[in-house]
Amino acid sequence: MIGRRTFGVVATVVLLAACGEVEQGSVEVPVDSADAERRAYKDTVAAILADERAAFEAFFGPEADVWATLEGIAASEQRTIDFHRVLSDAQARAAELEAPALGTLFHGTFLEHFDRFVGDAAVIRDAIRAGQAEKALGTYERLRRGAFERLDFLSDRLALIDG
Repeated sequence: MIGRRTFGVVATVVLLAACGEVEQGSVEVPVDSADAERRAYKDTVAAILADERAAFEAFFGPEADVWATLEGIAASEQRTIDFHRVLSDAQARAAELEAPALGTLFHGTFLEHFDRFVGDAAVIRDAIRAGQAEKALGTYERLRRGAFERLDFLSDRLALIDG
């Protein structure tokens, strides 16, 4: 379906061409900047979500059962530091984005999820450093339960940002 603005530009070009004012093919139809901004935003958010998914797959990956023990979590400080760094970087990238008009509600939800994920990663890291393996393990298990569902939810909602 053609938009009113695009229709107006096309109608003007046709009218001017019919009157001999414009040569055929000499007028460019402007690209809708809102569409371009929305596509760029969606592409950037999709890349951030893909990076997060990879971080979660590594953090909760093949050795998840080993890490989900008091001894395993106590020995995973560097792994947790790396995980926290990846999530913090993703959070910083997300915070720099400007949401398109149709994406403001999504963007708020997107930013909120970082508070939980980055916060939980920091709790795990700090609890390991303080020798509080039970606290670290409890946070790890809670984070593990909802992480992929949250990423799937955000990916599904991102697909809805299309005017």
